[in-house]
Amino acid sequence: MTEVCIVGWAHSPFGKLEAPDLESLIGAVAGSAVADAGIAPGEIDGVFVGNFNNGFSKQDFPGSLAMQSVPELRFKPAMRCENACASGSAAVFAARDFIAAGRGRFALVVGAEKMTAVSGAAVGDILLGASYRREEGEIAGGFAGVFGRIAETYFQRFGDQSDALAAIAAKNHRNGVDNPYAQMRRGDGIGDAAGGAVSGGGACQ
Repeated sequence: MTEVCIVGWAHSPFGKLEAPDLESLIGAVAGSAVADAGIAPGEIDGVFVGNFNNGFSKQDFPGSLAMQSVPELRFKPAMRCENACASGSAAVFAARDFIAAGRGRFALVVGAEKMTAVSGAAVGDILLGASYRREEGEIAGGFAGVFGRIAETYFQRFGDQSDALAAIAAKNHRNGVDNPYAQMRRGDGIGDAAGGAVSGGGACQ
């Protein structure tokens, strides 16, 4: 069997976009990804949408939203993949398994989040839902605080690794300067846009 591969893609920039909702973000990339693959929309056999949500949007089941901008996807099997920060990756793996299993030849994968429609406090609480609330629900700083606690534990076990973390941040900001889709494109790591919205799509074969 030939290995599954990505044959087309589309991407919106990271940042606080004008798109009013999740449906708009998905619509901005779904059709473009199919067109970039050089196939007809009707050739798509399945749709996989990676999205965390958990309260960011009142509209749930985003797997169905791609068909609003690409009508040919109507009646195609569609699903949402939720795996916290790895929701987009989970959608890619689900589509790969779908194709490898012989259930279809082409799949559309979309990863999208709209986080700027709620308050900052609500964002923190929603993201905390990706942790284990019974043990981590009261950690200061929300989900970011959970990662901070992990870093503290690591430092206690292996010593201060601040230089390594700083090097990672510097590398990320350096890459962002040359990436037209990056939210922060200044070398000092200071960006003008608030985070929270991004969408990406890919057609897999």
